[in-house]
This record gives sequence, C-alpha cells and structure tokens, in this order.
Amino acid sequence: MKRYSLKNKWVYFIMMILVASSCQIDERIDDLTGGYEGVFIDKVTGDTVCTEYFGAKVKLLDAEYGKVAQPLVYNVLPDGTFRNTKVYPSKYKVWGEGPFLQLDTVYGNIKNGTKLSLKVLPNMSLKILNVELKYGVELNVTYCYNVNDLNSSSQEVGIVYSKDKYPGQRNAVSVGTSGGSVFKSIKIVTEKKDTITEKIYLEPNQTYYIRALGHSENAGDYWNYSTQILTKTGNINISELPVSAKFGVVSATSAIIQWSFPPVVDGIKLTYIDMTGKEIVDILNPKLCSYVANLAHNTSTEVKVNLLAGNEVGPDKIITVKTEALSDKYVEDNNKRAENVPFFNDENMKYSISKYYAEYYAPVYDLSWTTSPYRYQFIDWWASWLAGTAYEHLPTNQEMENFTSMNVYGAVKTFVDLLPCINLETLTIEKGDLFSTGEVIDPNVDLNVLKKLPNLKKVILGKEVPLSKDNFTRAGLTNIQIIKN
Repeated sequence: MKRYSLKNKWVYFIMMILVASSCQIDERIDDLTGGYEGVFIDKVTGDTVCTEYFGAKVKLLDAEYGKVAQPLVYNVLPDGTFRNTKVYPSKYKVWGEGPFLQLDTVYGNIKNGTKLSLKVLPNMSLKILNVELKYGVELNVTYCYNVNDLNSSSQEVGIVYSKDKYPGQRNAVSVGTSGGSVFKSIKIVTEKKDTITEKIYLEPNQTYYIRALGHSENAGDYWNYSTQILTKTGNINISELPVSAKFGVVSATSAIIQWSFPPVVDGIKLTYIDMTGKEIVDILNPKLCSYVANLAHNTSTEVKVNLLAGNEVGPDKIITVKTEALSDKYVEDNNKRAENVPFFNDENMKYSISKYYAEYYAPVYDLSWTTSPYRYQFIDWWASWLAGTAYEHLPTNQEMENFTSMNVYGAVKTFVDLLPCINLETLTIEKGDLFSTGEVIDPNVDLNVLKKLPNLKKVILGKEVPLSKDNFTRAGLTNIQIIKN
C-alpha cells in the first residue's frame, strides 16, 4: 500500500480547502425567477442585426452579487434575438460580442420578463431589396450592403441559401458544388457600399430561405447577415427559357455553341441540315460543349433547338450559324480576341495543333521551329505580332480541312477542336511531351465528337493512354480501327 508523508497530507488538506472555497454554492440557487429578452439593433438603420448560429453572444455580469467574477455567456439566435427565462434577479452589466464595430453596455435590473435590447454598429449592414423568380427555378436576388468598418479596404459579400431556415456560411458550399444542402456565392469587393443582383438556379417545387451576407476585412470569424427571405419555386417552365447562343471557334464547316441554362435542363436537341443535305439530330449534354459540324462553307444554316427537362420537350427555337470561308483564318486575330472569344476549347488540343503547324511551316519559313521546344506556342506567338506579315502564317480553314493525320498530346479534355478537320483519317493519342509532360487524356473524354469526322478510319492509342477499344465501341464508333501501342 502506498504511504503518504505528513507533508503530503497537509498539501492535500490545503488544496481541498481552496477547491471548496472556489466552488461555493450560490445561496440564490432556488431563485431563478429573472428573465429577459432582447435584440441587437443597427444604430444606423434601426434594423435587426442578424448573424448565424453561434455567430454572436450576449454577456451578463452580475454587478450586485460580488462573489460572481465571470460573466454568463449565451448564444444569440441567427435572427439577432436573445432570450433567457431563468437567471437570478439582480443588477447586471450586459454587453454583446459579435460582428460589431461598436456596442452599447447596459447596466440594469433584470427581473421576470425584462426587455433588453442593445444598439450596436455592425461591421456591415445588408438588406435584400428584391427577389424575382423566373421560369419557375431562376431566382434573381438584389441586395445592398454598406460597410461601417472604416478600416476595411476589401470585403466579402454575397448570398447564402438553403431549404432550412437561417442558412449560414459555416456549413455552406460554393454554388455548383454537389453534395451540399447549404450554398453560398461570395465575391470580394472594394467598394464601401453597392447594390448587387445575383442569379441562382434552384430545384423546382421547393421552399428556400435566402440571406445576403458580408465579412469585413478585420472581422475575424464574424459575418453579418440580412433578414432572411422565403421563396417558393414552381414547375420549371422550359418553354419560357430564352435560347441565346454565343459562338466560340467557328470554321468553314463547324461552330462551337456556348449557352447558359439552369441545371434542370437535362439535354439540348439540335436539328439541322448538313452539307450533304442530310438532316442531323443530336442530343447533347448541356454541361459539355455543344457543336454543329459538316456544314456548307461560307453559308448561314438554321439550327432548331429544343431544350429537354425530364420528360418535357421545350418548343422549337431557331438560331442561325454562319460558317466562314475556306480562305478565312481559323485562329481569330487580335481584334477578335478583345471580344473574349476563345482561341480553342482545350489548351492541350490547341498546343497539339500549334505544334503541328510549327513543324509544317518550318521548312518554308524558319527551320528552327522544327526542333524548338516552344513550337507548341506557334499559333499564340504569331497571333501576338502586330506588325509585319506574321498574321499571314496563321492556319486557314482550308488548311484545317487538309489534315489527314494528327497527333494529340497530354491532358486533352475535349475533341471539339478537331471538328474542322473533316478529312482527318488517322488520329494518334499520346502522353504529354512538350506540354502536359507525362499527363494523359481524360479517360471520360466525349468520344461522340469523333463521329463528326466522316473520313476517320484509324485511332492509335499510346501505351499509357487510359482508353481502349471498348471505350470507342460503347460510343458507337465501331467502324474505326483501334490500335493500342
């Protein structure tokens, strides 16, 4: 048995006395008849200062009972209110802790049902001015903000929404992220005050709660919120959805079509007549590049567009595609670049084509391009010249159509940039070399695009390329010879 010395016994005795004195029971324990309720009020606007769950606290220090040295701390509800029906009746010092620049300290007696509100100056004041529901699921939220934190030079503002009440940023994921139940769209702004309209797409036939939110530069973990707005979505009305096409790269026979639809649109049906007079019907994934191909040169073609959502087929909408002449440059010049029209839809595909052209032009223009490690930047390099005849050496639509073979390298994600190559017979897919070194093509790449190359007969796959004959068979490309190196 372990023995204790006399010295240890005295230490133990003294410690017990100290513990007992520090844990003295409050003789008022049976008198919890006091209570209060209140709200944080914006000193400037008079509105309630909303927060989030665990986003603010109210503190009470008993100023009358001298044995209490630590304040009582209670969480504030996200609507900015606080309430407690069981405290000792006494005189208290009351203050708040939260997304505030300045706050009032109140000294007063708290009895049963005491009204207790605190005026504060929030770091940021926010208010939703208007919500407009369109097409059953598109919500346009207009809100304003005003930064009261004079030391903040940049701030984050945005909206947060959920099917549950009082959505907050702590458990929210960015809009467009799957797997979440609370979503936020936040941007950094430098203006001290502004009015912003945010467009979001919601699920049909649901109830949502929306709040504007903001965070000043020096606010730590504290965020300010607007009062929440409730909105109810309906059935999606795809007949009202506008069909407005923006064209990316256009060749003499093809065009990439870019549009923005709510995520409830499952597919896009395109119907048009190709250069042979055949009616083409394509159903394309709205999340991928849409395209038309094998059109007549330098011609306007009407394309019928039907949006698909579940079992619903939207009405016919017509867009017009104008193809270029064979003599036109396939790569846009600097003036068109200023309109934010993309060069290509895939960087690695652009580099692959650029490398080919560098090697193509080298024998007639500059032999150093044949071995230059930067020949994959050939197209960019020539297009960047503003003087001389550099632009004349960029590829034309005719030259794109003259391709009979092409090697593509690296982390290619789409084949749509091969649509102008209607005479392509052999396609070789390899691991990255001069660019995307060691990287390989996306194994989920949409192979259906290759159906638009009428003369394609053979595809050669590099040793480490994560594609096989089965991938092409599942895509319906059964008439193409697949060779795995």
